[in-house]
Amino acid sequence: MTSVVEWSPREAEALRAALRLTNEEFAEQLGVSVRAVANWRKGGESAISLQIQRIFDTVLERATDDERERFERLAGLGAAAADGDELRRRLEAATNLHSAVGWLQGGRDDDAGAGVLAAAAQLDTATGPRWRTAETNRSAVAERLHQYYADGFDDRRPVQIDLDNASIAMTILSGADWLSRPLDLRADEAVGRFTYDHDAAVVPQPESNTWRLAAATRLAECLVQETRFVDGQLYRMTGWESRPDGVRTSFTTGSFAQYALTVDLLEAETLAAVQTGGEALPLRDLMLPTVDSVLDPGSRNCMGGALALTAFARPAQGARPADFALLIQERGAKVLNASRRLAVIPKCFHEPTSEPTWDVSVGTSLARELEEELFGKPEVDTTLDTRRTVDPMHPDLLTRPMRYLTETSPAGWSMECTGFGFNLLTGNYEFPCLVAVHDEGFWHRCGGDVESNWESERITLVSSQDEAGLRALTHNAAWSDEGLFAFVLGLRRLHELHPERVALPHFEIGFTQ
Repeated sequence: MTSVVEWSPREAEALRAALRLTNEEFAEQLGVSVRAVANWRKGGESAISLQIQRIFDTVLERATDDERERFERLAGLGAAAADGDELRRRLEAATNLHSAVGWLQGGRDDDAGAGVLAAAAQLDTATGPRWRTAETNRSAVAERLHQYYADGFDDRRPVQIDLDNASIAMTILSGADWLSRPLDLRADEAVGRFTYDHDAAVVPQPESNTWRLAAATRLAECLVQETRFVDGQLYRMTGWESRPDGVRTSFTTGSFAQYALTVDLLEAETLAAVQTGGEALPLRDLMLPTVDSVLDPGSRNCMGGALALTAFARPAQGARPADFALLIQERGAKVLNASRRLAVIPKCFHEPTSEPTWDVSVGTSLARELEEELFGKPEVDTTLDTRRTVDPMHPDLLTRPMRYLTETSPAGWSMECTGFGFNLLTGNYEFPCLVAVHDEGFWHRCGGDVESNWESERITLVSSQDEAGLRALTHNAAWSDEGLFAFVLGLRRLHELHPERVALPHFEIGFTQ
């Protein structure tokens, strides 16, 4: 029998035409607005909610043989089937996906690889995943999640930024005690804040057909769109504790593939619901249903990471006074997280470099990502499954910029964690940070070596003395929430350290009520 793995506007319009219904008749049968049907007919990129997809499945199942034959012809499913052998060869060659397919298979009798191929045959290779490329209003996403979790907020609440008589709602769950004390990641006091948990329990695989379909579709997207996907080790958070001197966190190692196929699917589902006006969030209901579950990282594949506003001191030049050069990136299309969004740089998963027990400090991940994302050292790129260096951060292997910082001017730079929170959208933990190079000599000697890597579509330099530019940047709707979170906290901390070099816009960082 004819089936569709994931309904797109193209298949929706093909079904309407196959049934020979008007827009109004089709809308009435589905229980949606006529406007939604008209948008599908125009070939828009809006994702279709899982609730409506289930209705489509039922309508197609009840169709006559003639109607199904017309649908197959209009939807081009026959052509997709003809490409099946090519997709199968590509999946066989995509060794980077094999462990993920194997985990999805588990001990089940059905073939997970076949499910991935079926999903791949339905994808539109020209436009890519609709929920990534469509313009999604960040405030609308925050509002949707605030409504979803409204009854559970207590002392931990979503962060809110007030600027220019406007409030910027965010999906970052935090508290005043998590944002009040910067932590020097290069100091001895940081060592005890991050510990390795050798006795952590294994997170079980979800039991849901809806989840299995979503996971297969994620792997199909990675296969067709050639997303960079390597099943390496990440630090999975197992617990946290708030103390007077700051928050302490514990970690074990976990699989990137298991993360990508579980809680990382929540972003796609939520953005699709916002785009279509859908109410159902079955994956969130399954994996992250309450605020208590958000605050219980040990119950899920809670991965996440560190991201830092990086600032380089520069001497005055021409009309520009002495300032800091701030680096902002637009994330590329082939990254799995915050694709096509603004973010600070570096932005990374927290993961071991060589020794999981001793690399557990967030500062270790940040130093590695400075080398990879800004100083041009691909040997530390953990998405490369061909890496052979045992200790890629060995002093003998450092780049010229990092060697300058660690040997020539060790007191001329700082690396601080400026806060902590959980991202309601993804379930990730977030450690916003500030990397500030106070030594003006670095920019003179090594500024030409600073370049972004493959993860960035483009990188923008902003002066810390450009108050109007900083204000406009803060209002920019293209930010990822974790990126904006790190940006405003880093900017505030940089102003505390160097008020004469930072024209800080007047903003307040608070919480929704």
